[in-house]
Amino acid sequence: MTRQRYDLYLNTQETGIIHAADVVLLEESGFLVRAGFRYRPDYLSLATAFPLDPAQLPLRGSPLEFECHRGASPAFLDDYLPDNWGRKVLVQLALLRNKQKLNAHSVIDTLALLGNSRIGALSLVGQGEEPRFDVGYSIEHLRAAEQAAQKMDQLEYGGVDLDEMSLLYLANAGTGIGGARPKALLFDEAGCYLAKFNRLTQDGYNNARVELACLRMAQAAGIQMCDGKIIEGINGREVLLLNRFDMDGTARRHLITVNGLLKDPASQTDLGHAFRYDHIADLIRKYSCQVEEDLVQLLKLMLFNRAINNTDDHERNFSLMHGKHGYHLAPAYDLVPSLTVNMHHAASYQYQPYPPTPTEALADGRIFKLPRGKVENAARDVINAVQQWDAVAGAVGVSAEDIENVARVMRV
Repeated sequence: MTRQRYDLYLNTQETGIIHAADVVLLEESGFLVRAGFRYRPDYLSLATAFPLDPAQLPLRGSPLEFECHRGASPAFLDDYLPDNWGRKVLVQLALLRNKQKLNAHSVIDTLALLGNSRIGALSLVGQGEEPRFDVGYSIEHLRAAEQAAQKMDQLEYGGVDLDEMSLLYLANAGTGIGGARPKALLFDEAGCYLAKFNRLTQDGYNNARVELACLRMAQAAGIQMCDGKIIEGINGREVLLLNRFDMDGTARRHLITVNGLLKDPASQTDLGHAFRYDHIADLIRKYSCQVEEDLVQLLKLMLFNRAINNTDDHERNFSLMHGKHGYHLAPAYDLVPSLTVNMHHAASYQYQPYPPTPTEALADGRIFKLPRGKVENAARDVINAVQQWDAVAGAVGVSAEDIENVARVMRV
């Protein structure tokens, strides 16, 4: 058995930087089997204190214990830990720097290697250590970060010379972000960014420009998203810089993924393969401080994902964010089309394998128990925006070939 104690810090405008909770992790044979959590009295005494997980971490002074099955972990840990991309980086860093193989299933070992730059308002540190809320590297390091990401992404194809400096770049700026795409956190005097890098061997189009075009099209449909821009000439390639919606001046906004909110409280395992947009609607009704506004946003997001053939609409691609008045649906992210047709979406609707198209929503009239008029207006907003694909994509420099290929999979 391995036991490790941690201090959990929170950094928001409403609370300031505060030691919010104590955490204890217990592992057996390299797998997390139990997690203990207790809010600190100083945090509970704040008038602005809020539950860090509204589903499983109610505001109370007594300890909370979680049984963890098959390597699962509660949401406050699972959302904090790196996803596919970050885990790949840490495995290679452990091999090169520590001359040992990282057990990627071990939460304790993974936390020991994590960098201090991440999305969200939490910092989990060893007991007695100071919290760190870094924002990545200066934009001056974009070329080095992109080059390091390309090396890492191509590692499985062989012939790549990974060096410790490249891995340190990625560990410090790229492991606190979810998803499988190579990325890094960066900043300049104007703000903080999430940099997303094209994948030389796996992308079916120029992802940077297509994702920016989809972002602008979604904004035209009334979907809340932070803006972005393309940076050209980075090692002969292009990079998408997205403004971070979790930043609030020097403070942060706390996020929890839908994946975390849907965990089985008895085992902390994920929902699995039965995910539906209806689950998100239920969470909004239960936890949001602006239910109808969020349901309209969710409806537009569902219809937009179907219209652009974004089949990667899984549980981690939706989050609730805490603001001054409580939790609400976070701005949308990762809206990119798949060029493969007739694939089931990761998220279904009701008992259908696909979400409805915007045109089907017009005919249906009642979705998520919203009034017919709001459903019709949302569907028309999405139809009008997606029908502008050629113009929007052309305006951000998507190639004629990519415009045509993406248009083939769109369906309003």
